[in-house]
Amino acid sequence: MMQWSTHLRRKLSSSRHWTGATIGALAAAGIALAVVALPPWLALLLAPAVGVLLWRAVSAPGLQSDSALRESERKFRNFVEQSLVGLYVVQDGKLAYANRKTADLLGYDDPEQLIGTPIASLTHPDDLPVLAENHRLRLEGEVSSIRYTYRALRRDGRAVWADVHGSACDFEGRPAIMGVALDVSRQVAFEHQSRLANRVFESASEGIIITDAEHRIEAVNPAFTRITGYSAEEATGQLSRMLTGRGAEANKDMLVQLKRDGSWQGEVRDRRKNGDWYPAWMSISTVRDAEQRITNYVGVFTDNTRRKEDENRLRFLASHDSLTGTLNRSGMMARFAREIAHAQHEGKPLALLFVDLDRFKTVNDTLGHRAGDQLLVAATQRMRQQLSGNEIIARLGGDEFTILAQDTPGGGSAAKLADRIIRTLSQPFSIDGQEMFITASIGVACYPTDGDDAATLLKNADVAMYRAKERGRNTFQFFTAGMNTQAFEQMLLENSLRRALERSEFELHYQPQFANATGALAGVEALIRWRHPDLGTVFPGTFIALAEHNGLIVPIGAWVLHEACRQGKAWLDAGLCFGHVAVNLSARQFAADDLLDTIRAALDGSGLPPAMLELELTESAIMHNPGEAIELLDRIRAMGVMLSIDDFGTGYSSLASLKQYPLDSLKIDRSFVKGVPHDADDVAITEAIIAIAHKMGLKVVAEGVETAQQADFLRAAGCDVSQGFLLGRPVPAGEAAQLMGARAVGIA
Repeated sequence: MMQWSTHLRRKLSSSRHWTGATIGALAAAGIALAVVALPPWLALLLAPAVGVLLWRAVSAPGLQSDSALRESERKFRNFVEQSLVGLYVVQDGKLAYANRKTADLLGYDDPEQLIGTPIASLTHPDDLPVLAENHRLRLEGEVSSIRYTYRALRRDGRAVWADVHGSACDFEGRPAIMGVALDVSRQVAFEHQSRLANRVFESASEGIIITDAEHRIEAVNPAFTRITGYSAEEATGQLSRMLTGRGAEANKDMLVQLKRDGSWQGEVRDRRKNGDWYPAWMSISTVRDAEQRITNYVGVFTDNTRRKEDENRLRFLASHDSLTGTLNRSGMMARFAREIAHAQHEGKPLALLFVDLDRFKTVNDTLGHRAGDQLLVAATQRMRQQLSGNEIIARLGGDEFTILAQDTPGGGSAAKLADRIIRTLSQPFSIDGQEMFITASIGVACYPTDGDDAATLLKNADVAMYRAKERGRNTFQFFTAGMNTQAFEQMLLENSLRRALERSEFELHYQPQFANATGALAGVEALIRWRHPDLGTVFPGTFIALAEHNGLIVPIGAWVLHEACRQGKAWLDAGLCFGHVAVNLSARQFAADDLLDTIRAALDGSGLPPAMLELELTESAIMHNPGEAIELLDRIRAMGVMLSIDDFGTGYSSLASLKQYPLDSLKIDRSFVKGVPHDADDVAITEAIIAIAHKMGLKVVAEGVETAQQADFLRAAGCDVSQGFLLGRPVPAGEAAQLMGARAVGIA
């Protein structure tokens, strides 16, 4: 600065006879140094001050006085040094002058440190060509001034974006470049973020809608147009139906949550431009100003149509028979339960017909499964033709069907229906050009005489059906109390069951679970066995339902939990690796008030790490009271215990409802695994369950794996863990330990 000021002072003192035009030119040159090509606001800020200082310097009465000139020079130097922008002069490729702001911009303590520094060393290598070309244009007179943005290098090596305005000048009698530099790093970063945000806005696959505080649309993205059919021009300025069209009460609740939490998400029902309604999953956030007033709403939504269709299809396949279109066993039991509850409320009788097709196995074995399937479809159609419309038909599996119908006192209506079914099925069928004959054996159980729940009615109708077969088939038989010879045996079994715990007649067997990806042992499931002193080994299917019914399942389940934890800790102490031990919890156990205490006592008493215990629950157990179930599951998870849904697909839950529960895994029911990879519907259900469960972060376990084809399919489908007779049967603890040891040394 001193060099340039001295140069200016010499120029000023070399003539006492300059005209006003000459003085004005000098003032203009001074202004150019500070404001050449600056933004209007900066030019207005600097130009008057610089001009006034220079004018006073050259027109003061004491122009010939060095003291007056030095005073003006001091004022001008103070102005330049205190400038909010960087001022500099480049000569011969080096900095010849720099003010304080330029030093700050480049990270130097003193401007004098910059004097003589090559401008190339202060420039980002990628921007050197731009800098050199801009200097050349000014020095060769091709342009009088220029403005550009480039990256300067700070002393610490970091790059800073600078907006530069400058022109050519004479400095110490030789050509130079004078310029003004402004740090625009924040503006460049903001512009980059703005471009990035705009890119996301334009290319997002989700629809995005921005409204004002009154829900009038201000902007929409292309995905909005693709989903709704409305262009941006059509939508802008309109009230958003997504934000205002959910009904007064629902909309009020949404706005309250938005005001309180700043966000809301849920499913909304919207209509496309063509009039079609569709489900949309919507997430809305608020935008607030400095005073925390809501200025905008930003909504992001996806078209949920496909997911809803897939979920409905999955729900349908889970409750319906894919071949005949009738209800399957799980769907039948759920529907029957509702119908029985309704009949109980109305005081009306019902009749359950259990239909078994005689000689179907012969047809299936002789003509093949394709012909057998066609026969089942044709038989279903004939049975439907005999129904009035109020009856419910279901296929249990194979050649077994059930029909639930309203009855009259004494079973007269049921008898007539059974007779019609027998007569229509006895007529010949034509399958692939071949005539074939079948008959039907039907058992009938009446509500409430023969049972007051679906399971009991089904069991008694099944007993009556077998009595019809014993009488020569092609007939029907009503259930009578005398048919159920198992009643007395069941009573004896219950008495023995009550003493089994006291007599230590229970033991646990363990079935291995293997990781499909590695073949490593992932865990074992504890399965109870009853060593009856007279009957020998009694399997769970014989006594668990009885224990559930009479409440003994709670103390029996507690024993299973304690014993499984004790055995797991024993294996752990022996250095055996078994992943985790899985224990089933029944619905009665899950509803017990002392469940948490039972779990805690089992873990504390055994010393088994909680993470090595997995509790398996049925869908019906947690769906009975979802609110209480979530709270209880959260408290179990807080202990560190893993949670799994057992026999998924046979209950009432959906994958969408499962996401509210704190689960780690789900088990595909063996009824679906049984049909893969040959049954297309079982394949579709299994693949859908695996894919959606993984999306929800759940591990998937398949039970009932009995063939290599099933195992290969599950592995290819991405199922995490498999369990079944193919991989290992349930065995006592000693044999399970041998398996673990063999796995550890690589024998198995």
